[in-house]
Order: sequence, then C-alpha cells, then structure tokens
Amino acid sequence: LLTVFSGAFAPVVQPLLTQQKQTTLEFAPLMAGFGASSSKGKKGKKDSNKKSTKLKPKKQWDRYMSEDLKSADAIRVAVRVDAIDGKWFSVGEIKSNDNAHTEAAVIRHRALIGDHARRMFPAEVLAIDNLDYGYTTDTDDNTEKCEWKVVGKVEAMPADIDKMIGFRGFPDLTGFYESSGKAATGDTKQDGYNKMKSKGITGITALEVHD
Repeated sequence: LLTVFSGAFAPVVQPLLTQQKQTTLEFAPLMAGFGASSSKGKKGKKDSNKKSTKLKPKKQWDRYMSEDLKSADAIRVAVRVDAIDGKWFSVGEIKSNDNAHTEAAVIRHRALIGDHARRMFPAEVLAIDNLDYGYTTDTDDNTEKCEWKVVGKVEAMPADIDKMIGFRGFPDLTGFYESSGKAATGDTKQDGYNKMKSKGITGITALEVHD
C-alpha cells in the first residue's frame, strides 16, 4: 500500500514546482519595466517645475529700482475681471531694459500683478477670477480715461528676461510696497521693504501709506 500511495502522487509534485519556477521568471521583467517608467516620470516632472519659477516681489522691486533700469520708462499695469465691459484696476508699474520688453515684463509679472490686485481690491478682484492683464503709456491719472493694451503671448523671450525687468506695485493700505522714495536695493530703513517676503505678507499698519 505504501508503494502504490507514493507512486500515485509522485508525478503531481514535479509539474507544480516547474510551474512555480516559470511564474517567477516571467514576473521579474515586469517589475524591471515598471521601475524604469516611474523613474523617467519623476525626472520629467522635475524639469517641468524648474521652468515655471515664480518671480519674487522683493527681488523684482530691487530690479525695478536698480541702476540698470533707472533710465527705463515706468509703465502702468492693470487687471480687469470682465473682458467685455469690465473696469481696469491699476496696481503698479513695470520697467524693462531699454524699454524693449514691455509685454514680456507684463507676462512674466502676471502672478505678482494678480496677487497685488487682490491685495488692493479684495472685493472686486477675487482669487477665482480669470483676469486680463494690460498696460498703458498714457499719463492720465484717471484709469478709466487711459487706453489699455491687453497682453497676450510673446513668442520668444530672452533667456535672462527676469534680470531685464522689474515690477513695483502701488502701496496698499496695509503698507505693502510702502516706500520712502529711495532706491530699494541696500536701503534697510525703507518703510515696509524688509517686511516683503517671497510669498507676500501684509505690510505694516493700515495708517502707513505711500508718501
């Protein structure tokens, strides 16, 4: 009886082991392929983030007030919420080297311009609004009388465009962009200047506004 029992199950054991080995060998290449794809995806994501660097308000104010842009024209910039009959909200000024990159300056500073527009006009300009960005060379203080040019897309920008442009917002009631009128670079006594950080904060007090 023992001889018959062992012989009956002996042929079954060998196929099971063979099947297990075959399954293991086929699974290994799938794991290798999955790992390679994941690594490539992470690399692509890193490169994409590198290209979309956001400009910092304090740094761009430095550049606006720098000697390199001292002779450049200060051009007003504004936003509007309704593209059909919406009102323009003037929020600051941009400069570009030799006045040669006005539209590029507006486009690169859109995040700063939009942030400051919401800071200056919290009831009119909301975070969920889609904004138009424009500029004017008119000197009239009345925003509604100015002719605003909507900025679209610039096909080609210099590789170092960020160093050739600057933005300074008009001070709001919290003191953001508050200035004594002196050059920003190296001036540590300027009201509100040292309080400006890369992501933007409220300024000093509601009573200290631009002189």
